[in-house]
Amino acid sequence: MSSDLGFVVLNYVNHDETVRCVDSILALPGEAPVVVVDNASPNGAFDVLARHFAGHPRVTVLQSGRNGGYSSGNNVGIRALRERGILNVVIATSDTRVESPDLIERCLAARDAGIAVVGPYVRGDEPGSDNPMLPRLTLQYIAAIHLGKLWTALKGIALRTVVKPRPTRMPDAADALPVDDNGGTGGLTDVYMVHGCFLFLSEHYLRAFGELDEDIFMYGEEDLIAFNCVRRRLRVVYDPRMVIYHGDAKSTSPGEFRLRAVAASMATLRRKMRVGTLIHAYLRSH
Repeated sequence: MSSDLGFVVLNYVNHDETVRCVDSILALPGEAPVVVVDNASPNGAFDVLARHFAGHPRVTVLQSGRNGGYSSGNNVGIRALRERGILNVVIATSDTRVESPDLIERCLAARDAGIAVVGPYVRGDEPGSDNPMLPRLTLQYIAAIHLGKLWTALKGIALRTVVKPRPTRMPDAADALPVDDNGGTGGLTDVYMVHGCFLFLSEHYLRAFGELDEDIFMYGEEDLIAFNCVRRRLRVVYDPRMVIYHGDAKSTSPGEFRLRAVAASMATLRRKMRVGTLIHAYLRSH
């Protein structure tokens, strides 16, 4: 069964974290292949990973050739799996680790139910889950994308003079979902957007879109995936029964580079995520 699904683990610099991530995947039942993609790390990480996994029957280590960002690097792995006939793919950043032994089974069950994208319970060092990033499409989110700094200024004015607005994204939104006796929400919940650190793209998504949009270098990948799904009316779900650990994102660059990357991503999102389509989706879902 697990040969119907493969994993892509994206590495940049932090090869030790990548090894821990891959080891957690290899501990799962079945024979699901793992493609490790080194995103042109400048520290020789590709050679370290290639030596570490040399001869392993389930692990392939590839080099992207250039650091084209999150989507570009993951696409190297997605294409490699597609060449093997695998169209159900879990993409993971190097600082994640799988904690649910039935993760593959749940992913394939979601695929069989016609679901396009699944996000797990994302556990960090602080209480709560980073999923779902956005339980429902909101007018605040649409305004944040398309008004940018103007929306930030308006929120500041409202905060000081009128009323505190709802947050655009909800990092602890899982806490607002119904909780069962075991601490989970008891099953799948349809949501708008899930975290890109670890997500399952079923064949329903990859047959529709082929791969990830490489116009985003870093930050905003989840937004485009969610937008693609809403315009094609594909289901995105949060499954808290699937648990992964997500450490600090050490592979992303801090400071000025990060600010430039966020600004570039926001400009791309405004260009690609048409406000009319978002408003129509909002009205349809409320």
